[in-house]
Amino acid sequence: MPPSRAELTARLSELSAALGEPLVPGELEALAAYAELVASWNTRVDLTGAKTAKDLVEVLLIDALVMRDRSLVPEAARVIDVGTGVGSPIIPFLLLRGDASALCYEPRRKRVAFLRTAIGQLGLVGRMVVREGRIEPHAGLPADAGQPTLACSRATFAPAIWLELGLKLAPRALLFAARDGKLSAPEGAAIVSERAYALPSSQSPRLLIAYAR
Repeated sequence: MPPSRAELTARLSELSAALGEPLVPGELEALAAYAELVASWNTRVDLTGAKTAKDLVEVLLIDALVMRDRSLVPEAARVIDVGTGVGSPIIPFLLLRGDASALCYEPRRKRVAFLRTAIGQLGLVGRMVVREGRIEPHAGLPADAGQPTLACSRATFAPAIWLELGLKLAPRALLFAARDGKLSAPEGAAIVSERAYALPSSQSPRLLIAYAR
């Protein structure tokens, strides 16, 4: 049996308190609904190895709680998300930041189907678009991608490869890294914001860094 909404909400409250990122009731409900949808689909489609309420909340939501900081992602950001997977962190980020929008690229059809279902069920129609396909490291911005202001990807490319690609796709790129994985800004770019945090279950240190050119 997948965890209940109540279990997910309780674990989410614990996570937000541990991070010092308090959530109002509407935010708790929206994020728990997303985690519940992942858990439900996960009984039929292999979306994530996380099964318990604690693991689902941590794996799916911790990065979004940090990413919502406007020093990392400015107001009204138009995000291009590469390798969206099960939708983390972009879906919970959008649930927390009603000013932002995202264009997402995901090559795996079953995950695309999940993401499109999530858009409808979580009220993200008009703010999130999913396209089935890849963006390769050597590629530039797709012709139909519009003008994103920020590029995001988690665990899709090696950090140095992603940083080079991300700054081709948008003027600002986020890098999710281990604490010892911080990269110097490439030539013509600079680090404009960063946030250190840790996974509560393991205390593994992490960094979220915003680079801009």
